[in-house]
Amino acid sequence: MDFETFLSYFPAKPRDKIKDGYNVLCPSHPDKQPSLSIAQVEDKILLHCKAGCETENIVASLGLEMADLFTNKNDIKHKIVAEYSYKNEVGEELFQVVRYEPKSFAQRHKNSKGEWIWNLTGVRRVLYHLPEILQETGIIYLTEGEGDADKLWEWGQVATTSPGGANNWRPEYADCLIGKRIVVIPDKDKAGYGYARSVIKSLEGKARETKCIILPGDDVKDFSDWIRRENDIAKLPFLEQDISLLFEIDKPHYQQKEGGIIWQKPGQSIIFKANELAQQRTGIHSRISIYLDYKPLAWTLCNIERAEERIRLANSAYSYLKIKDYTKEDLRRDLDIFCLGLWDYHLSTISPEMMIGDETQDPPTFYLHPYILAEGGSILFSPPGRGKSNTALAWGQSINYGISKLWKVQKAPVLYINLERSAQTLRRRLANVNKILGLPASHPLLTINARGKSLIDVAPIIRRSIKQYDIKLIILDSITRAGLGDLTENQPVNRIIDTLSGLCPTWLALGHTPRASEEHIFGAVMFEAGADIVIQLRSQIVESKLGIGYEIVKANELPHFKQEIYAFEFNKWNLDNIRKARAYEFSEIESKSKTHMLDNIKDFVLDNGEATTAEIEEALGYNRANISTTLNHSGEFVKTRKQGRNQYYGVKI
Repeated sequence: MDFETFLSYFPAKPRDKIKDGYNVLCPSHPDKQPSLSIAQVEDKILLHCKAGCETENIVASLGLEMADLFTNKNDIKHKIVAEYSYKNEVGEELFQVVRYEPKSFAQRHKNSKGEWIWNLTGVRRVLYHLPEILQETGIIYLTEGEGDADKLWEWGQVATTSPGGANNWRPEYADCLIGKRIVVIPDKDKAGYGYARSVIKSLEGKARETKCIILPGDDVKDFSDWIRRENDIAKLPFLEQDISLLFEIDKPHYQQKEGGIIWQKPGQSIIFKANELAQQRTGIHSRISIYLDYKPLAWTLCNIERAEERIRLANSAYSYLKIKDYTKEDLRRDLDIFCLGLWDYHLSTISPEMMIGDETQDPPTFYLHPYILAEGGSILFSPPGRGKSNTALAWGQSINYGISKLWKVQKAPVLYINLERSAQTLRRRLANVNKILGLPASHPLLTINARGKSLIDVAPIIRRSIKQYDIKLIILDSITRAGLGDLTENQPVNRIIDTLSGLCPTWLALGHTPRASEEHIFGAVMFEAGADIVIQLRSQIVESKLGIGYEIVKANELPHFKQEIYAFEFNKWNLDNIRKARAYEFSEIESKSKTHMLDNIKDFVLDNGEATTAEIEEALGYNRANISTTLNHSGEFVKTRKQGRNQYYGVKI
């Protein structure tokens, strides 16, 4: 719009000449002295209100758009494409709203000489189609613009709007709608919802009934879009909703996704996400991230109840954000309301239920029997350097390719998370394991190699990989790299277990033992409490063989399993073979079994027909006094014969 035309929107008096322009009355606030300066600089019209009115609000008050502040007509050539006439109660025209192409609007009225004056100074504002709606006794649809209102009339409906678009509803308009049934159809954007709320508030106590319609469809912004797609006006009444929806439209619709809680505003590409939500002594803490089209803008680990921390995060994200009509204040407000309801939503996801008993006795499903339970968490622990990583690789590849050569498995995609060793070391070990399982040395295992990183560092990569490759089992090497705090304290340990379970329903984690004892995993007791299966790995070196025994020392809802022992055979530096160990091949491991001493003694006696206490001690390594107690008081054995001072025992039939 050229400068002179723009100036015509303001009364000639009072108007004060200044350098490059004028001081005029501001239309965006009650103004008795000219407080708005208008100036032209090159191809732009600049506005500055001394009262602090925003430029967008000033332009909207004139019924114009921001594009009208550009005066370069070589770039923009406007032409009138529609004229919307506003009339009083008896049908006399008061003024017009004119639509241009490219899209912009202007308002005009005729003076006493019949000349168009391009402003509404001193002109009474009324609703569109006022004479018709005063006579209407049925539904009146109220839209944000004249185009949508006229489109509804084309489809046989009664509709109205107010001049000037969003932000220009006046409370006195409601006086024309007393006793009427009103259905508001807002444009599906920030301005549209704000306009609709202003309408609803002013109709309170005046309209007979008020409803709203939030039009369905992500690609639908207004009624014209909707009717163009549906082409069936008969569907419109069925879309009516309670007006409370208009006041809840900005409330977050939380979703649990990718290990966190997210909210994406309808029609917006901004995404808010909360991870690791927890109530701590100082308040509710969480790792809050802000994304644009799933690309991270900013994140922080903070107390979400502290405004200054939220403000810093919003400011940081906004510095990378370029979205039309979305201000820094909008981002701050949206982050505030996202954080406000997080804890209540988190609590709502864990609600009581009326549980009934279930008599079905379906056997448990294992990915690798009996150590990795489907949708369960397992921990394999031993001192460092005893064979955990080779075991985990062998288990992982057996499951990955469905090979039951050494263990009974169910085939499933596996992700190995290597946080302790170099990638080259793992490649060499993987090649050895592949050959032992009968696979080509180069057969792959999906692996995240992140030596020196923590589980928390790579958690987003794990989530993305699980989704991309449909992973069913993750293997963490090792728990000590979780990065969630002191492993001897219960809270960090609980967070480790929760993080693993949140990443994947089925997981195996490798753990170490404290220096003082090899009988339990290093860290708080919550490791044993949180895992479904805990496996102690015992080892013994015999010549070039490494004996490895696996004993389940804790299992939820599972029967007892005997310790299994495997021989890992090495050729110089490389693992050359894995096989089931022969009886008594690794007697030191057998002797340390916690739960199967009786079974082991029975097996030995059965294998030999009969045996003495000394023979059992030499073969199995158990304490002689414990052996004697077992033989004489378990009820499982009988004395068979005595030769000199040696008493022989057999198994009771």
